[in-house]
Amino acid sequence: MRTFRLPAGLLVLLLIGVCRSVLAQNVTELYVTPDTLRLDPGQRQGLTVQAFDDAGNVIVAVRYRTTDSLVARVAANGTVTAARAGQTQVVVQAGKKSKTVAVIVTGGAMEAAVAPGSGAQLVDEVAQLVAEPASLALLPTERGRITIRALRADGSVVPAPKLQWLSLRSNVVGVADSFGTIIAASSGQAAIQVSAPSGATVSIPVTVALTGIALNQDRIVFSPNDVDTLLPVVPDQGGRRLRPGDLQWSSSDDAVIDVSGEGVVHALGAGRAEVVVRGFLQERRVPVIVHQRVARFVVSPRMADTVRLPVQATREFTLIPQTADSLPIEGVPLSWAVGDSTIASFDPASGTLTAVHPGTTTLTFAARGFLPRGWTVDVIAGTISFGRSELSLRPGERNQLAPQFSDDQGKPLMPATGLSWITSDAGVVRVTAEGALEAVAPGRARITARAPGGKPATLTVIVTGDLLVASSRGGRFGIYALVASAPETFFPVLADSSTNYLDAVYSPDRSRLVFASDRFGGGNYDLFVADADGSNPVRLTTESGVDLQPVWTPDGRRIVFVSGRRGPRQVYVMNADGSEVRALTALDGGAGEPAVSPDGKTVAFTGFAGGADGQSDIYAIPIDGGQPVAVTTTRDRRETRPAYLPDGELTWVLARRDRNDPDQVLRQAATGSLPAALVTSELSLTDVAFSRDGSRVAWITSRPLERNRSLLEFTFQWRSLTSGAETSVRLLPGERITSPAF
Repeated sequence: MRTFRLPAGLLVLLLIGVCRSVLAQNVTELYVTPDTLRLDPGQRQGLTVQAFDDAGNVIVAVRYRTTDSLVARVAANGTVTAARAGQTQVVVQAGKKSKTVAVIVTGGAMEAAVAPGSGAQLVDEVAQLVAEPASLALLPTERGRITIRALRADGSVVPAPKLQWLSLRSNVVGVADSFGTIIAASSGQAAIQVSAPSGATVSIPVTVALTGIALNQDRIVFSPNDVDTLLPVVPDQGGRRLRPGDLQWSSSDDAVIDVSGEGVVHALGAGRAEVVVRGFLQERRVPVIVHQRVARFVVSPRMADTVRLPVQATREFTLIPQTADSLPIEGVPLSWAVGDSTIASFDPASGTLTAVHPGTTTLTFAARGFLPRGWTVDVIAGTISFGRSELSLRPGERNQLAPQFSDDQGKPLMPATGLSWITSDAGVVRVTAEGALEAVAPGRARITARAPGGKPATLTVIVTGDLLVASSRGGRFGIYALVASAPETFFPVLADSSTNYLDAVYSPDRSRLVFASDRFGGGNYDLFVADADGSNPVRLTTESGVDLQPVWTPDGRRIVFVSGRRGPRQVYVMNADGSEVRALTALDGGAGEPAVSPDGKTVAFTGFAGGADGQSDIYAIPIDGGQPVAVTTTRDRRETRPAYLPDGELTWVLARRDRNDPDQVLRQAATGSLPAALVTSELSLTDVAFSRDGSRVAWITSRPLERNRSLLEFTFQWRSLTSGAETSVRLLPGERITSPAF
């Protein structure tokens, strides 16, 4: 090991600092041997002192004083010098712990004064000998110490008489001196017998076994100039602590660490080394890592921010020690602590904090050479936010909910996890344990999510149909939803025995629908909006003329409709809340059947000539107003029911000339070519609807009943424009059907 020389002045200052620091330590153990000294005047003998703090570190600052310096003096290193015959005590103090050593100086006047009959009196007074410890365990070649107290019959202490020490198995353990020093020779069981002249005897069992030694740490990590102490123990002997001085200590790399003979390890420079401990026929090694000096810690989240977590939620914390050059340092030992473990728990291995119970606590970390620092942690009951109150789905559609935990002001904190989920109607929508929804059939259901210890949150889910129709199967016209997978099942949306409901259309996001109804009587139809399942209807129009055939603009902000409030029916537009009603057309023969282009800029409609022949053509007009432009101009045919495809192309129904000519749904053709037929029917096409994505078309046809030509028989079917698959819906006898809408 290397030796360092310091200037005398600096050494004094360092020793003063060390002493002050050590004296402030919490001394928990103090051992002093021997406990009695018998000296002649002028004779000297040193005291053996060992002191440890509660962390097992050796205390080197020990103070000595004597109660009678005329009898004996004590030096700062624990050496006692006898002065004259008499008795005194040496007080040994380390921190707040102290021990006393009896000092008896014999010879001269003092010996003569006590000689007559005194020895006999002391001998007669010893009634019992008490050994400390009562038994002893040693390793081969190890020295031990036994202290004997002599007691009178009343239990009071007798000044130590001359004792006789004897080993009952000297091949196992021997007696080194008359002060209780024992030397283990070989493995086995033995006993030390101690006798007083009075005949009082005590026997101390001694076990000598070659068992393994260990150290109080299996790895040391610290910064340059840090100091730590290794303590040797014997695990198989109850963790008995060995005297460090009985072992040989060395360092595998003197440039990294220095090791004293008392097991004190001093870090010198960054690197790796081992503390090598030899003794009692054994060797132990403790790896030591001296990392670079830590200048700062990079942490996440920021310590200036209060960490808010709902109950059962988790948050990861990262902490990276860095050098002054911002290089990361690995292996820096850290200690973590949660102020109140009933509120939160922390796993240092993963760096994960788990919220347990509402309240406020702290998470702190500490590193050697740094004051503890940390975060304030606020655990809330867990307010769940879906970011919306309603959700619309189609049958068979799936949706993975992603709720957030929010604070008291509604600000999202983090994804909500650890929730339990319930649906109010599994026949409408099902929910998994992970919050995944599956729409089953048209209707309304409430999805409830609850966090442990928190308030539940509810999301209304409306399952819409694939399309809507108005049917008379309930007696009066009502609105029904149909599902492609079960086309003959009509799910009532708005249907009762006293009111007609017509022309229902889903909003672009399918969360609402607009419809016409005469629910206020007098044969007057007004427009209403409602939730997609028909609940919570709100009246939009109140004029005396009928209001029919509403359609949404693509952004869902406006509604285009037909009204007869000013004479012949014309096309109007208004906001979705019924405000700012404005007429778009003013044709002499009237206008109807509006359709809005995919870009929301143009409205196509059917314009009527007003003559006896009922001639009609398709027109287009800007939604913000302007002059209508004719799209079709065939004077001998009627064109009705305009509709737009997603690419902006227009479709319409071309009526037959006579019974030998079919009705057709035509698609607007490129310039110079004839329109293409999408649907051809030998029956009269009364209504047509296209899905918003243009993949399906639905149509209604009618024909007079053979037995009563004044009554009509209806058919209803739809077709996939991609696969060509066609579905026919079986209607009830006499059932009338109109206004299909996807």
